Amino acid sequence: MKRINRHNPYGYKVGYRENGSRLFVCHFKDRTYKEAQRSFEYYRVYPVQSHEDRHILINPIWEIRPIRFSEFAKGIWRECPF
Repeated sequence: MKRINRHNPYGYKVGYRENGSRLFVCHFKDRTYKEAQRSFEYYRVYPVQSHEDRHILINPIWEIRPIRFSEFAKGIWRECPF
């Protein structure tokens, strides 16, 4: 498992990969690592629907990833988080 920079100034993405897919889907964004961990634990315990077509996620693998500067510069925080 990769080490995550816990002091990233740009924030963190909590997302999933479904059914062994390599595609990472960002589900929620948090400003601090502690908030991202709280969201991560919540999503692992309770079933969540996909934002795109509202289907229940089947066996998702949840991950926390830091937001990169390039994403920050493009305006990731201006997007609607839902």
